[in-house]
Amino acid sequence: MGFEKLNNRKSSKKFIYFSLLKFVLIIFSLVILSVVLYQLIKPLDEFLGPAEEITLGIILVSILIGIILLLSIFEVLTVKEYIGYFIRKPFIQKGKSYLTLTDIFENENRLNILREIINNPGIHQNELMRNCNLQKGQLQWHLDVLLKYRIIKKEKYGQYTIYFPITSSIESIDAFKNLPIKSETTTKILKLIQNYPGISSSEISKKINLARNTVKYHIDKLSKDNLIRLKENGRKIELYSNV
Repeated sequence: MGFEKLNNRKSSKKFIYFSLLKFVLIIFSLVILSVVLYQLIKPLDEFLGPAEEITLGIILVSILIGIILLLSIFEVLTVKEYIGYFIRKPFIQKGKSYLTLTDIFENENRLNILREIINNPGIHQNELMRNCNLQKGQLQWHLDVLLKYRIIKKEKYGQYTIYFPITSSIESIDAFKNLPIKSETTTKILKLIQNYPGISSSEISKKINLARNTVKYHIDKLSKDNLIRLKENGRKIELYSNV
């Protein structure tokens, strides 16, 4: 294990060294090219008219654009090299074993979780557990891995935790939280309340075969958005639509 860490450290230093060397060589080449161009153009100044100067300017701009494109190719290669290095680097330690980025994305359960979060931004844990067919402990482990290495992000929504792709902006998350209807399940529950005024959460749970705490989550969302109202009738809480 110590030998593997030493190899990784050496690989890291070697990668940085070659990246710096490549950058220095590119800068040096640009300086040489600039000097050569200047020496070629300087003797022509006294012979050039306005039209020729414009033509020469266009040629120089074209050369500069070519140089920029060349630099962008070098930059792409550098980024690819960095990604290759990063994927090979072990960074999650669990006992005596390590996970790489490749390991993370090869796990079918994590891919299913990630797919659900990408397709349903703002999904909460109970829905993930049901859709991915995982136990709570299993799901939490995979979520922790994805969160720790910034593959996904989480936000608080009332008393619930909801999950988003890491690419979701703050504005899109805020917009999501302000949407009145955020999922098919929420829509289904709202329609039930509209069709059966006074229905209770336990009756909804039986009708659509969902756990009560999941139904409560959607009811809380609808109530917070003022789309439904709750009315106490003895020990029963009746639900009525406001829309």
